[in-house]
Amino acid sequence: MIRQTIKTLLSATLLVVSQTILAGDHESALHLEERQPAAVMKVTSVNLGAETSSITAEGKMGNYGKVYATYNLNYGPSGTAGASSGLGRGVIDADTVFSGTFNGRWSREGATLTLRNVVDVDNGDKNLDIITFDTREDTLTVRAYILK
Repeated sequence: MIRQTIKTLLSATLLVVSQTILAGDHESALHLEERQPAAVMKVTSVNLGAETSSITAEGKMGNYGKVYATYNLNYGPSGTAGASSGLGRGVIDADTVFSGTFNGRWSREGATLTLRNVVDVDNGDKNLDIITFDTREDTLTVRAYILK
C-alpha cells in the first residue's frame, strides 16, 4: 500500500514537472507584434468597492484616436489579483468611432496594477493589451499587441 502511494506521488510529480518544462518551452516561442506605440492614458476616476473596483481613463491611443475606457476589477481571494473586464470607445472624427470590449486578469504589486486583457474591437481587431496602472502618477500605460 505504501509502495503504491509513493509510486503514485512520484508519477504525479513527474507529470507536473514535464508539463512545466513544456509550458516554458512554448512561452519562448510566443512573439507578438505591437499594434501601435505604447499609449499613456490619464486616470479620471477610481471607484473602490468591496468586491469590484472601477477605473476610468482617457487619452490618445494611436490607431483608435481619443479613447475613453472603463476597467472593472473583481477581487480574487487574495485581494491583490482577480478578473478584469470593461469597454472602451475611440473617437477619430465626427464619423469614425470605435467600440471595444475586453476581459482578462489583473494583479497588484505594491502601488502598481498590471492588467492583461484580450480586446475585441468592432472593426475586427483583436488585441492583447498589457496595461500598467501607476497609482502614484494616475496614469495607465497601454501596450496593444496584435492577436488578429
